[in-house]
Amino acid sequence: MIGHNSRISLKMRFPAVALIIVFILTTIMGPASQSYGFTPDTAAKEAYEAKLKEAKKQKEELEKKKAETEELKKQYSQQRDDIESYITELDLKLNDISLQIFELGQNIEDVQDELEQTKADLEDAKQKERDQYDVMKARIRYIYENGETTILDVILGGNGIEDMLNQLEYLQDIQRYDNSLLDRYVAAKENVEDHEALLEATLEELNLLMEQEEFERETLAELYDLKAAEIENLTKQLGIADEYLFTYMSEISSKEMEIDQIIEAEEKRVEEEEKRRKEEEERLRREEEERRLAEQRAAEANRTNTTSKVYDKDAINYVVQTEETDPYKMIWPLPGDHRTYSKFGYRKAPTKGASTYHQGWDIGGEFGAPIVATLAGTVEAASYNSSGGNFVRVDHGGGLVTVYCHMSKLNVSQGDHVKQGQILGLCGSTGVSTGPHLHFGVKVNGTYVDPDPYIGHLE
Repeated sequence: MIGHNSRISLKMRFPAVALIIVFILTTIMGPASQSYGFTPDTAAKEAYEAKLKEAKKQKEELEKKKAETEELKKQYSQQRDDIESYITELDLKLNDISLQIFELGQNIEDVQDELEQTKADLEDAKQKERDQYDVMKARIRYIYENGETTILDVILGGNGIEDMLNQLEYLQDIQRYDNSLLDRYVAAKENVEDHEALLEATLEELNLLMEQEEFERETLAELYDLKAAEIENLTKQLGIADEYLFTYMSEISSKEMEIDQIIEAEEKRVEEEEKRRKEEEERLRREEEERRLAEQRAAEANRTNTTSKVYDKDAINYVVQTEETDPYKMIWPLPGDHRTYSKFGYRKAPTKGASTYHQGWDIGGEFGAPIVATLAGTVEAASYNSSGGNFVRVDHGGGLVTVYCHMSKLNVSQGDHVKQGQILGLCGSTGVSTGPHLHFGVKVNGTYVDPDPYIGHLE
C-alpha cells in the first residue's frame, strides 16, 4: 500500500502528468484511441472520487446497521434463548415423527408385498381344492356307474383261496385310496380357509398401518405450523437473524478492501491508463460471454428441473468411496437427486428467519435420502443448531471445508475420518427449513464461497 505522503505527491503531479499522457495518446493513436469511448483525464478522476465517496458511505451505513443489530440482540438475548430452546424441542419432535412416518411407509410397503403373496397363495390353495374335488367326483362317478365291489363278491367270485386273498388285498388298497382322496380334499379345503383368514388379518394390519400413518402426518403438519409460528415470533423479537449480523460484518470488511483497492487503483491510474483501457475491453467481452453462457445454463437448468430431474433412490448403490481430496473432483452430495432450488447469493427469504443472502445451494427434497461426503476428510462437527438443524462440517485440508445442513439423522461423529462417497446422514427438514432438502455449503479459509465451480458441472 502506498503511504499518505505518496498519495499527496501523486495528487500534486496529477494535472501535468495527465495532460502529457493525453497529448501523447492523441498524437500517436489518433482517432483509434477514441473508438473505445475512453476519456483519460478529469472524468476518470471524478468517477474515482464518486466511487470512493459512495463506498465510504456504504461502509458507514453498514457499520450503523451492525451496531443497531448488536444492541437489539443484547436486549432480547434471554427471550431469544427461551424461544430457541422451544424451537429445538419442537424440532426434535418433528424429526422423530418424520422418521416414524418414513418407517411406517416402509412397513406399509412390506405388508402390501405380503398381501400380494397371500393372495397368490390363496388362489393356489383354491386351485388345489378344485383339482382334488374333480378327482373325487370322477371316483364317485365310476363307483356309481360300475358298482362297488364288496368282500362277499370277492369270496363268491374267487377261483380258489389264493385268488380270493389277492382280490381281498386289492379291495383293501382301493378302500385306502378312496379314504385318502377324502382326506386330501378335507385338507385342501382347510388350507383355503386358513389362507382366507390370513388374508383378512393382513388386510386389517394394512388398514391399521395406513390409519396410523395418516394420524402421524396430521400431527406432523400441526407441529410444522407451530414451529413456523415460533420462528416468526423469534424473528419479530430480534428484528434480524444472527446471519444478518455476520453478513454486515462480511460486507464491512469487503467495503474496506474495496476502498483500499480504489485508492491503489487511482495511484496507478496515470501510468497504467492505456493498459486498463485494453483490460476493460476484454473484461466487458468476457462479462458478455459469461452472461450469455449463464442465461443458457439457467434456461437449461430450468428445463431440466421441471422435466427430467427426479429422485433415483438406487443411485447410492453406485457411489464409489475413495480418498479423493482434490476440490475440483468433488462428487454430487445427494446421489440420485440433482434438483436445485436456491443457489448462492441474494434471494427472497423462503421462510421467516431464513437468510436473504444464501451462502450455499439448496438441493433435492426426498426425506430419508442418503447424503454423502463430496471429498474425503475429517468430521469437524456433527451436531445441531436451531438454524441449520442437524448438520455436519467436513475439513478436507488446505482451508477447504464443506457443510451439510437440515439432516433428519446423523451417521457420523466429530473426529471421524470419512471417505469421498461415505454416507454422512439422511435428508430432512430440521432447523429453519420449509421442507426436506439439503443445504450444501463450501468454505475456503473460513469464508463461504459459491459451490458452482466445484459441483456446478455435476448439476
